[in-house]
Parts: sequence; C-alpha cells; structure tokens
Amino acid sequence: MFTGKKIRLTSIKKGDLSTYRVWNGVEAFGRYYNAFPIREESEKNAEKLIEEHSDKTFRFAIRPVGSEDFLGVCAIEDIIWPHHIGWVSIALGPDYHSKGYGKETMQLLLNYAFNEVNLHRVQLSVFSYNAGAIKLYESLGFKHEGTFREWMQRDGRRHDMHLYGMLASEYRK
Repeated sequence: MFTGKKIRLTSIKKGDLSTYRVWNGVEAFGRYYNAFPIREESEKNAEKLIEEHSDKTFRFAIRPVGSEDFLGVCAIEDIIWPHHIGWVSIALGPDYHSKGYGKETMQLLLNYAFNEVNLHRVQLSVFSYNAGAIKLYESLGFKHEGTFREWMQRDGRRHDMHLYGMLASEYRK
C-alpha cells in the first residue's frame, strides 16, 4: 500500500524538517507548493508536519525505495467525514521534479485515500502556471471542476488557481 516501484511513503521524521524548511525558500519548491511568499519555513511551522495528527489528516514523507533520502511530502488533509471528502497535496523537493516520483506518489496516495481511508471524493488546487502538475493530475483522472480567476499575484502578474476533483467511482474505472 505504501511502496511503489520507485518510491515509498513513510512517516515524516524530525531529521526531514531542516530540508523541508530550506526548500520553502527555493523558488522551484515554494512557487508550486503554496501561495505564500517564498521564505524559509520557521522551525515551529515545520514541526507541525509531525505534530499535527488527527483523524482528518494523513501526512507522509516521500522516499526512494531502499533509501531514507527525503524527496518531499504528500498528504490527505481537511477530511470532512460526514461527506467522505478530503484534499490531497504533494510537494517534491526541487531536485526531484520530472522523474516520475510525483505520479507514483499520487497513485499511492489515491489508493490509500479510496481503499484504506474510504473517501468518496478527493480534491486539490493547482496554480495555472504549474503545467507539469496539471498534466499529471489530468493523466491520473482528475477532472477540472472550476477556476478561481486571477486568484494570486506573482511577479506583477495575476494567475488563476484551478480546482480538480476525483470520485471513488472514477478512480476504480
């Protein structure tokens, strides 16, 4: 359930946090991962990745098979149990893009979301300039469900944020 051909999902370890903190200050990570200004993450905020556990959040470190190297993080978050829906996210370190890790991570995460956590629907948001992620999500079967027009400003330009979703029935096809 947690191991693919290239990667495996594990718990996030305290030793991963220093790398995660630095990545937040790197454009190739921060610009794709969140909407906040790029800056190194504080130690206190980074520790929330480990400390904040509940029945509404499942977070994982992404690691290569056979290694403890830290490649990134992924999660199912903000689960609303009466409706069996949750948000999925992935963030790979800047050196690990375009190597197939994202696709395999999402495949493992979706399997976990639909077959272990028993969600009915998962959703995610993605910035319009993140063409690689959009291509990945669509290849996995996510459906474009809406656009928050001119949602963010970066480098003096406005960018949209797209909402994508997938139902359990679509995943099982």
